[in-house]
Amino acid sequence: MALSSTFTLQVQSGHVFPIALEANPTTGYQWTLSNPVDERFLVFQSTEFVPPAQAARIGQGGHQRFAFQAINRGVTTLSFKYCRPWDQSDCASFVFYIVTIV
Repeated sequence: MALSSTFTLQVQSGHVFPIALEANPTTGYQWTLSNPVDERFLVFQSTEFVPPAQAARIGQGGHQRFAFQAINRGVTTLSFKYCRPWDQSDCASFVFYIVTIV
């Protein structure tokens, strides 16, 4: 059974903000956006895998970091899924963010 979580964020219009999600690419799973970004409010900037700060062990996880720029005041959502790219029906987790831009 897939896990799901919901979070809220408040960000300043014009600012770039990160979202970091625990990830381990050695499992074959990766985070992707479940739905397109609402371009009236946000611009997708980048995504990258960030390994742990300590010396990494083989197969050790880290975080997948997404960056977005808030461009207009309002409320929007971001949804992510943690799936294997070749099997979208086998998602381990879903994360939802309600983003308020002030």
